[in-house]
This record gives sequence, C-alpha cells and structure tokens, in this order.
Amino acid sequence: MSAEIHPIFPTALYVNTYKGDTSEVVKYFDAQPMNRASQAAYGEISQNSYVIDHPVCKSLNNFFMKCFEEYATNIMRYNYKKLEFAQSWLTYKQPGMFHKAHTHPNTLLAGVFYYNVQPNDSAICFSKEVKSFNRSYLEPSLLNDYQEHPFSQEEIYFTPEQNNFIIFPSWLSHGVPPNRTNRVRKALGVNALTKGTLGEQETISEIIFGRYA
Repeated sequence: MSAEIHPIFPTALYVNTYKGDTSEVVKYFDAQPMNRASQAAYGEISQNSYVIDHPVCKSLNNFFMKCFEEYATNIMRYNYKKLEFAQSWLTYKQPGMFHKAHTHPNTLLAGVFYYNVQPNDSAICFSKEVKSFNRSYLEPSLLNDYQEHPFSQEEIYFTPEQNNFIIFPSWLSHGVPPNRTNRVRKALGVNALTKGTLGEQETISEIIFGRYA
C-alpha cells in the first residue's frame, strides 16, 4: 500500500557541540570524588551534585545556558523570565555498569555533556512513553519482531560525539546500556528550570517556588 505517515508532535532532541577548550574543566571533573548511586543500576555519581558551580566551568556554563534558552524558547515555546541551573553531576559507568531507564523529576529540562567520548561507548537510549496521557490502557501486546518503521520503535539510541551537549524534556525516559568496554564511561548531567515561577496566576497554574521554601 502507498499510505503516507506524518510525524505529529515529535519529541525534540537538541544537540550542540562545545568548541572551547575543556582541558582545565576535565582536570577539575576528574578530581571529583565519586560514590555509588543511592539506587541500584544507576552507576556512580559525583559526591558534588552542583559540580558546574565552580568558576572553572564559567565558559562551559555560558554555553550550556545559551543552549537551554534556545531549546526552551524556540523549540518548547515556554513563556518564562529566566532559566537557572538546578543540579549538575558527573556520572560514571564502570565496565559492566548500566543506567536503568528513568526520568528527571522536579526539574524542567535535562542535559548531558559528553566530555570524554571513546570508541564503542554505550549510546544513550530513549524509551517511548507508555503512560496513559499518550497511550490507551486498552491495547494488544506488542509483536516481538523488530520493525524498521520509526513510529514502531519502543527505543531509540543516540550515539554522541566528543563535546556534544544534548537537551531533552525532563519527563522523557532514558538510560544507558551496559558498558561493554574495559574503561570508564564518563558524562556530565545538567538540569535546568525556570527561576521563581512556573505557570500563570490567571489560569490557576502558578507555582512560586520561594513561597514554599
């Protein structure tokens, strides 16, 4: 059959590449103490969960924020006054470690900076949402065979390049397959959200963060 398939409201994955010198930043990252994550199957995370607050990250932070603002304004069309960084952390996957599918609660946008890409590193895996807001509970089970059609996929893999910074909505489920190499897979996670207020008073959707502190 010659049917046409059109993408309706796709989820946007933003990708930009940092062109600056990262040598001093990487030295700072590599000096950070790491802990096993508090939850199983999350790998290792830095003890400091506001790691980019250090002055050595200033140039990189400027790049991150410009990317977040471009995504929030031009792609998501958010009406906001200012974005702020939330938490930022280093994530390590030792050989054999993986990161189970998860979302980032209590934030708006999620970013990952790939500052140490090596050959055969695991790609980040994005999973199709199966919650009730976009899928009925009344549906058959899925076929076991792999379908080439882009709309039939349950998982999409993205392989980053050196110094790629990717952004996606914080609700989008993502994870990392097991590290099959003999070295550590390293990346930096960064969350961002609007400063002060979300929503509008007139539409009874307003949240003033400082009101609840």
